[in-house]
Amino acid sequence: MKISLDKIALGITDDEVRLGSHLIHFWHTDSEFESGVRFLALGIDDESQCSVLFGHDEANERVLQTLRKAGRDLDRVIRDGRLVILRRESSAAATLASIDAAFSKAVGKGAIAIRYLGNLGMGQAPLPGRGADEVVDVESGATTLAARYPCVIVCMYDINTVSGRLVLDGGFGAHPLAVCRGALRDNPYYATENKSISA
Repeated sequence: MKISLDKIALGITDDEVRLGSHLIHFWHTDSEFESGVRFLALGIDDESQCSVLFGHDEANERVLQTLRKAGRDLDRVIRDGRLVILRRESSAAATLASIDAAFSKAVGKGAIAIRYLGNLGMGQAPLPGRGADEVVDVESGATTLAARYPCVIVCMYDINTVSGRLVLDGGFGAHPLAVCRGALRDNPYYATENKSISA
């Protein structure tokens, strides 16, 4: 029997979040980073869900190390196709296409929910393409993409390294929901028409 879900546990907080959501989680400390990774860990622990990890190499490796330290058998989950790792290296259009393809494949394999964890921070490699503009385009497109799949898209921003412009336009401006003060909340700064809020 196929189970239908409307919401999944967020893991970052005690909240449940509706499928089709796109939210921001700013992190500053190790514990805040690890709480973001818990969102992905819940999907890895549930055989009926698929997880997608996206970010620069250093952030992706840190997420994987955190999961391994918590005892997750990542080799098996990756081999089974329930954890897909995407690198930050393409234009916004190509990035959104690769996320779309990963989501479509997960649904085709029977996943009842998809957890996507994206990490934005400054790794050794520069931001691809047009830099900050490319990131804002990805974030704007992700909200539309989320509405088409049984997914929750969580974007973790490393406020130690991300520019103010990206915090405003990519973070606050492009995410309908935000983790704030230990709870999931509607983001009052979300730019519904995807216009720059710093302009």
